[in-house]
Amino acid sequence: MSRGWPSRVEWAAAAEHAVRTACYPMERVPEGAEHYLTSDEVGEMDRLYVELSKAVRAPLTAEIKRLQGVLPWPPPAKPIDRSRWYDALTPACQAAWQKLQELRNARLEIGRRANGHTHKLITWLRSPLDYSVLSPAAAPFVPDQEALGRLADLEAKYARLRQQAADDALAAAIQREIAKRNSDEGWAKELEHRARIDGNHVTAPSLPQGDTPNV
Repeated sequence: MSRGWPSRVEWAAAAEHAVRTACYPMERVPEGAEHYLTSDEVGEMDRLYVELSKAVRAPLTAEIKRLQGVLPWPPPAKPIDRSRWYDALTPACQAAWQKLQELRNARLEIGRRANGHTHKLITWLRSPLDYSVLSPAAAPFVPDQEALGRLADLEAKYARLRQQAADDALAAAIQREIAKRNSDEGWAKELEHRARIDGNHVTAPSLPQGDTPNV
């Protein structure tokens, strides 16, 4: 049985939608900063991450201890008890607890950076920069704010160039798909593709009335 395939006109008109929904634009380009920055800039960025991460660890730890001091400490170990403990806190203490969690998460990632583990090893954390020295939670405690500004500039340049590359790759992919879907060759291949799918269609055999399949 043939399924209800779109017509050639409908299929061609859906070219851009097909490309845009195939994947995220950023998935069309490599992630590493080395693809967008010069080797000197990549080296500088990695060096700044290590140096600034080392320098901020002590101020972060001091702030974490300060926040612990304003809270009823330690919090209960069991999640349900900790939830009740949190609900009983004053609004100011709840805010302190939330800030404490942000700084703890930042300190964990910053510790990795301080040991030389750059974004190449932990790419799943680096994109939003939520837990680096550039994060809103950690940035105020970085002693060298000028160096931090330079790191932010490098990250912004990298993000801008990668976004531009992704936009260009998406536009090129859309144009290729439009051209393919408006060509006789592209339509012929689409018909072959549909025929293969229709040819592999399997219809479940009907059972005699009263029979049940083996489970």
